[in-house]
Amino acid sequence: MKNKGIKIGVVFILLFALLSVAGCQQEDVVIVGAASGQPGPTSGQLRISFAPVSSSASIKLSPNITINDLSLSADMSFTVTNTDTNATTVLTGVVIDADPAFTHAEFDANGSALSTTRVSLLIPYTLEPGNYKVTAVTGSINFLSHDKAGNDIAASHSPSLANEGIKNTFTIAAPELTPTPEPTATPTVEPTATPTAEPTATPTAEPTATPTAEPTATPTAEPTATPTAEPTATPTAEPTATPTAAPTAVPTAVPTATPSPTNHPKTGDDFAPALWLTLCAGSLAALALLLKKRHI
Repeated sequence: MKNKGIKIGVVFILLFALLSVAGCQQEDVVIVGAASGQPGPTSGQLRISFAPVSSSASIKLSPNITINDLSLSADMSFTVTNTDTNATTVLTGVVIDADPAFTHAEFDANGSALSTTRVSLLIPYTLEPGNYKVTAVTGSINFLSHDKAGNDIAASHSPSLANEGIKNTFTIAAPELTPTPEPTATPTVEPTATPTAEPTATPTAEPTATPTAEPTATPTAEPTATPTAEPTATPTAEPTATPTAAPTAVPTAVPTATPSPTNHPKTGDDFAPALWLTLCAGSLAALALLLKKRHI
């Protein structure tokens, strides 16, 4: 009996735990894109995660559920309060975060949803810089559930905000003004003129004139003039003049008369002995020369 009572007590404790987490916020409010605990921009998205476990013992999350079986009611909204000014802002346009890292269902062997099952919601915002807290939520999350007979049915539950152990506060920071840098005049780079390479003129090869071979004129043999034989003149035999016998005339007695220049024998008018002697000498020389040539 004592052991039976203990078992019943454990069952009630587990049921109470299940009821306490049914549809309740499970994680801190975070600003998408901002580091944990860091201020966010004046415009962005908040993320809040819930455990969509039904508080009714007769309704359970279906093991066949997919992301397409989740939806939100039309009046889904969150209210945030500026803790510096107490001004409130109602945020609408809430959507389900389809990232499986933040929205997923997990079941045990009996098909019951585990407490690690999460449905995360994305809440767009545009807020002034300041400190804020999520103070209210309205609307409901629709999902696919099982009835006692094991049939899939549509169900819904209203999420609730956690009062303890969960951080629902966040901070929006004023955007930092980025000083416009003074325009640094970019010095125009002096164009480095690419020197045009001096054209390397390909020297036109000087035509190597093929020297026309100087005609080797076959020298015509100088005509060897056949010397005409010098006529061997047959010298005419010198006439052997038969000397006339010197006269043997007995000279007459030598005159004894004294010669005078005036009594020379007369051979003609103007007799010139020197001229005649010269002519005779020339004639003899010419005759001697002629005879000599004939002899040669």
